Amino acid sequence: MKHQQPSLGVVLRRSWKKHCPRCGKGALFRSWFKLRECCSVCGLAIQPRPGDTWGFWIIGDRIFVAVPMIALYLGFTPVEWFPRLFFLGVVVALFFFTMPMRLGICVGLDYLARRRWKV
Repeated sequence: MKHQQPSLGVVLRRSWKKHCPRCGKGALFRSWFKLRECCSVCGLAIQPRPGDTWGFWIIGDRIFVAVPMIALYLGFTPVEWFPRLFFLGVVVALFFFTMPMRLGICVGLDYLARRRWKV
């Protein structure tokens, strides 16, 4: 089956929603953090070479961690203990609950890189 290459925005949107980056219909995950071997709809191998997504994963996580660090550097420093604890809790919760979406984006970017450079 011939598939048209989706644009970057389409792939990122599909991946954020935890769907296949190529067809947008199949699920990327079997469970919270376990990727499927292939898409159940179009048959795309989700991670043909599992180590290839590490580059996207490291960069994506560093950007996510950098935002609170920049906020602290630019002067957002709660003085009281409760606002500090609340800030830390929000950052940790966002980091944990967005993990599948961030991994989905890494898989989508890897898919685009493989399609573009025909790897």
